Amino acid sequence: KAFFTLLDRMVSEVLLPVALLLLSLIPITTTAMNSATAVKLAMNPYRFRVAIIGGGVSGCASARRLAQLSPSAEITLYEIGRGPGGRASTRKTRSHPHLYINHGSPYAEVRSDSGRSLLSSLGPSSVAPFLGARGFLNSDTGEFLLENSVADGDKSHYVTGANGEMSEIAASLIRGIPSIDAKYKTMVRGLSRAQNGAWELKDKHEQVIGTADWLVVAGSGIAHPRWSDAFGGAPPLIAAEHESPDPKLRTALDAIAEQQVSLVLAVFFSCSGSAAREWLSLEYDVADVEGSSVLAKVIIQGGTKNDGSEWCSVVLHSTEDFALQNTGVYGASSSAARVGDASSDSLQEESLIKKMAAALNEIPGVPAIITRSDESKNTTPSSSQQFNYDYGPVLHRWGNAFPKGRALPEDLSFLSSSQVAFCGDYVATSEHARFGSFESALLSGTVSGEKIAKFYSE
Repeated sequence: KAFFTLLDRMVSEVLLPVALLLLSLIPITTTAMNSATAVKLAMNPYRFRVAIIGGGVSGCASARRLAQLSPSAEITLYEIGRGPGGRASTRKTRSHPHLYINHGSPYAEVRSDSGRSLLSSLGPSSVAPFLGARGFLNSDTGEFLLENSVADGDKSHYVTGANGEMSEIAASLIRGIPSIDAKYKTMVRGLSRAQNGAWELKDKHEQVIGTADWLVVAGSGIAHPRWSDAFGGAPPLIAAEHESPDPKLRTALDAIAEQQVSLVLAVFFSCSGSAAREWLSLEYDVADVEGSSVLAKVIIQGGTKNDGSEWCSVVLHSTEDFALQNTGVYGASSSAARVGDASSDSLQEESLIKKMAAALNEIPGVPAIITRSDESKNTTPSSSQQFNYDYGPVLHRWGNAFPKGRALPEDLSFLSSSQVAFCGDYVATSEHARFGSFESALLSGTVSGEKIAKFYSE
């Protein structure tokens, strides 16, 4: 009887995790970790708790890798949004199930072998090639210049999520992994260290909503002074370091504080029928706008409904200067406003939507759009304007999504002294992924998961 009990424990606690690793996990090891090391880590039965703040690509990649290498780890992912993805998320609505809007990143650019290998391991049901036309749109002439990456020797790999939904990439990273508990529409407003050294995560009422041995900061929001402008008070991790000083953590926080972001206002809407056909007939899917003081990018997505009719979504990104001139607006439907209580002026939102729509209407050859404020004035639209929006126009502010400056060095991204790891597009990687890119988020998240697993094996 004792023999069979021991055998049962070996199968459930050792052999099964290793088998799962060999079947599906080893192919996505980074260059920093070989397969033999991965197998050794997976055999470690030590139980520990990890809280990941941020459910974007980096947070999901960190959770996935950690779960693969430490099957016994208890991983909780906290995300303020409705679902995973962060800047690579997809806006959807129950009233129009066919509709999806990639209002941040319409596609991802991956250059490294490690990045390609990881995405390939997710399979075609999660990741698909991005085949849309990319290029540059002259705002004065309406002329579009196709970006010819192949001719220029660009070895980049461009991908999107399954069915064109960018959020599918992040979702597939954590889907079906029982040790990962994802808590959406949840905002961490405070952090502190308990007497036993564990991290305590708190909500806006200062109630503890979770505890963890390790903290993964997937996105610089809780660690950057800009937090105070949107939500008030000191950034949670900065406040925690003041209460429990750690020189290394302080150095990392100082480095993060020097980073800036390129603010972006996004306006998006969807249409169907003849209006959708007008947009879909244009020769581009993603166009960087040149010569406009208001618009920086136009993103067009579309498809066919179940009834055979066409639909289309359009996303407008503002220039950084325009966003800087119009601060204090987050979008009434944004997670920052709904969950984080960031204040937003609805009248100013309408004004900004109208200004960005007007800038688009000035570009020759682009279908004209009409805003709600125009409709309220009984403005007679042109033939191209005569349609009802299926959704929108809606305004959204990307206030922490496009970092600029110097990446957080790798030696400051993993701090065993405070048991804090940083990952995201603001963190440097050994693959030298471009700062601020999807790939840097993907790889730094994967590495943070590996390092925490290794920490408990030594």
